[in-house]
Amino acid sequence: MKTRRFFIYSVIYVCLVGAFIYTLDNSEHTFNLLDYSLTLPLAIWFMLPVALFSLLAVLHILYHSFSMYRYKRNIKKDGALYKEMTKEILLGLESNKEFKTDIYKIPAQILRILSPWNQNKDTSIEDAEINSVIQNVKSVQNGDVVDIKKFKLPKENPLNLKNEVNKVEKLSNYYAEILKNSSNADESLLKAVREKMIKTTSYQEIKRANFSLSADEIMLIVSRFVNDEIALEKDEIVELLNNVKITKEQYVKSAILLKDKLKPDAFIAVFEQLKTDHADAEEAYIYALYELQMIDKVRDAIEGSDNDEFKEIKTLLFLRDNGKIVSTSLFYK
Repeated sequence: MKTRRFFIYSVIYVCLVGAFIYTLDNSEHTFNLLDYSLTLPLAIWFMLPVALFSLLAVLHILYHSFSMYRYKRNIKKDGALYKEMTKEILLGLESNKEFKTDIYKIPAQILRILSPWNQNKDTSIEDAEINSVIQNVKSVQNGDVVDIKKFKLPKENPLNLKNEVNKVEKLSNYYAEILKNSSNADESLLKAVREKMIKTTSYQEIKRANFSLSADEIMLIVSRFVNDEIALEKDEIVELLNNVKITKEQYVKSAILLKDKLKPDAFIAVFEQLKTDHADAEEAYIYALYELQMIDKVRDAIEGSDNDEFKEIKTLLFLRDNGKIVSTSLFYK
């Protein structure tokens, strides 16, 4: 009810009370206080307290109307201030805006945290529930495993997927759980499982997963074998390296890695078989011959080759023929 209407209704009500009392009793009544006395009709005496309460009610309404007016005005000002603050945060500027209403206090704190420039990422939020969400998100982004079941996130939610990736990376056998339902798993999750297995599991497990290995992944497995992190038989090494994705340089690199790991017979057998299937493995085979001091076979292998082929091996042979035997590491590192 509007204040003016309430005031009019109050006046009418007070007059009706006075008129009703006057019709019942039109006598007068005297009020005495010490030496002071006041004589008024009885109806007036009944009207006075009603009028007083009506006046107080009007004043109360006016006070709250003014307070509401000020509050709405402050909200409007804070809205414009928040807009300015948003532009400053997005532009990477320092923003020290202060708001008169609490309605923008927490949103302003959240806005600072959400800055694309990460200037205020450590700002605390004065809301326990929101602060808990923020801390959980930060923990997941930092690679920690967090219990986020209480948020009831869908499987495809990015926070849930990142937490699942963290589980694969942090928990030793969690990748096996993902593989059980790999047909419904997200690509990012399957990628994490793949990386985990190639870096940590046995060759047999990697084969069972039926991955189409990249050249870099094959070289990583070879490196793990050289560092005694995985067991490989000679035939498994051939199977692993017998791949069209492996380049000439990677064949040579694998020979360099394996020269001190395999026994001489196994070492030469691996690259002899690979050379038969892949022309790019020929230099690696010749390198293996040279390392095993099979110099005559090296000469036979490079005989009739073009001048720009096997230049490193030819240089090593030239130095050898001139009494300067140097390590293959001069060229092959």
